[in-house]
Amino acid sequence: MHTHLYMVVRYNKGGGVRTRRRFLEVAGAGAALAVAGCLDNGDDGDGGGYERVSESFAEQGGALNEGRLDVGVGTLMNFTITPGWLQEAIASVDEIRVLDVTDETKDAWEDDDTLLIQDLDTDDIEGSDDEDVHVPGELACPTFSYNFTARAELDYDVVRTFLETMWDAREDLAAEFGIFAFHEDPEFWVQNPYEGIPFHPAAADFYEEELNVWDDSWERADEPDEQLDAETVRMKTSEQGTTGHAANEALAAVMNDYLDDLSIEAQTSDGTAENIGDIASGDIEMGFLQNWTAREFRDGVEPFDELDFELTQIFHYYDLPWFFITNDLDLESLSDIEAGMTVSPTPSGSGTAPGLERALEHALGE
Repeated sequence: MHTHLYMVVRYNKGGGVRTRRRFLEVAGAGAALAVAGCLDNGDDGDGGGYERVSESFAEQGGALNEGRLDVGVGTLMNFTITPGWLQEAIASVDEIRVLDVTDETKDAWEDDDTLLIQDLDTDDIEGSDDEDVHVPGELACPTFSYNFTARAELDYDVVRTFLETMWDAREDLAAEFGIFAFHEDPEFWVQNPYEGIPFHPAAADFYEEELNVWDDSWERADEPDEQLDAETVRMKTSEQGTTGHAANEALAAVMNDYLDDLSIEAQTSDGTAENIGDIASGDIEMGFLQNWTAREFRDGVEPFDELDFELTQIFHYYDLPWFFITNDLDLESLSDIEAGMTVSPTPSGSGTAPGLERALEHALGE
């Protein structure tokens, strides 16, 4: 049984702000690693800061309409595809604005080596040409690269069969779910690899021998003495209702039509930290991460310092540039967020939360 705690955190302006981790869920080894990043300096007084709340992606539109949320988030998958939950939020709010970013904020973001900042054309958001949708055009965005990962011990033949089948099925995958059209380009499979996280040996061989996209600067994990066989590859992405999970379900459906001795199962997740925990405990074979969580795992940031296994990369899934949305048209940029406003950078447990909170910290001059 899962125990969920709803979190509201006061973010206080002033010195001494630091990132903390709090466990939100207790449900065994994997779920015990479902953590939420929150910015909190321990001062519960009226420090002039925003309230960190956690609304699910699908609930943001309703929360904005009901006044429970002042600022939420949006994204475009691979900089082009508007996810369904964002379309619903835009459709359910009378007027909505994508908050601009000042030059000072962009400079601070680019000077922070924990953040990946890339430019997005917000005119590509579906519905942006509606008179009730206000977008700033080109916008600097904190960006996260999502790759599927697995233990180094996952059976070589299982991983090789998985990748070869996915490549063979790439046209059917693209027809089933548009995001997989990007995988028709061999280079996309290895886009934005995680520094310090080796590739699974079967993945490295596949990219070198089959797709001819291997870079000798990347690390290849050694083949372990003992391998973990699997008849089913259980894959965790994110929560129900997200495009990431919907794409995972499409991946499983198409792949299972091609496979005989191996099956694919798409599962939901409360965040990438949970995915690492479930990989460590053997509850899943693959889970996607993004670059922020991968860096924290690599550096042994709490609670990952308690884990002792080799994590490897399998394939690149997609990239997500993030921006902030509001129905308060008095706000024009992130720096305009005022004391007491409720802000939901991402739902609790999402691995993107610490990075987006860091981005907010810079925008508010901390």
